[in-house]
Amino acid sequence: MKFTKITNIMLYVILGISLFLIISLLSNLDANMADEGMSTWITTNLYWAYVLLGIATIAALVLEFVNTISDKKATKSALVALGFSVAVIGISYLLANDEMPKFFGANKFIEDGTITPSSMRWIGTGLIATYILSAISVIAIVWSSITSIFK
Repeated sequence: MKFTKITNIMLYVILGISLFLIISLLSNLDANMADEGMSTWITTNLYWAYVLLGIATIAALVLEFVNTISDKKATKSALVALGFSVAVIGISYLLANDEMPKFFGANKFIEDGTITPSSMRWIGTGLIATYILSAISVIAIVWSSITSIFK
């Protein structure tokens, strides 16, 4: 059997299950909110939606990973992007501090442990990374405009 034939069969099975669940839900709809049958079908359809979302997410990640590994140019681009991301996060982490906030009402969060020096450092890291990436974006936009003028 070819791969496309197997995937078509799988898609028809998923479509059949989805149609069965939707028809069953619609046939059990009732104005009585306390009806257990309707609640069961709604829950079943929600779980089916979660399963389909999980399958789609896993399929997208696996197929993209296989595509990236099989193409040398894509692998190089992915590794450069990953290295750039690690560099931005590393620089941001080094520049961030773990100073506790001093605004009105912050003591409540400090005392109950919601705000810790570690969380403040990661918040600072996220903010600094955002600033760095925003600056790079603005520079890229300006650079692109300037180079298009001189072409």
